[in-house]
Amino acid sequence: MFRAALRRLLSLDDPPERTALAFAIGTAIAFCPLLGLHTILAALIAIVWRLNKVAIFAGSYINNPWTVAPIVALSWGIGRLIVGSPAVELPEVTTRALTTPQFWQSMSAQWRQLVPFAVGACILSVTMSLISYPVMLHLLRLYRRKSAEEASQVVTRSVTERD
Repeated sequence: MFRAALRRLLSLDDPPERTALAFAIGTAIAFCPLLGLHTILAALIAIVWRLNKVAIFAGSYINNPWTVAPIVALSWGIGRLIVGSPAVELPEVTTRALTTPQFWQSMSAQWRQLVPFAVGACILSVTMSLISYPVMLHLLRLYRRKSAEEASQVVTRSVTERD
């Protein structure tokens, strides 16, 4: 499934720079602190800026049920380093815990922990989008160059076979 999604992303008709930009914006959305609003943000930005929806959603779905717990924990950790928030006992951060009302009630009681989370998530968001743009651009150009070479080889073979 991942290979098929990557192949579809790599073979989009948009210019590689535009596709990489859409993917990088999606990646920024994936790491932003607005948990639960990622899909809505991706859709709105794709519509307003007329970006490729496949590329922006591919980037935004880096944050999914299997990766959300490590991303949230890393965001809090980075935010605590920057903001210097005192370490307090946090509820266990797992994918299952994030879906329970008790987790969010516990988090709202510790409102000061949201500041480090937001700071850390914003830092991760910017950093990961800045990394993802050149990586995706390189992959797109490499894939398209390889596809063009294969297509020219097929044409060359078919021409030589006719002769």
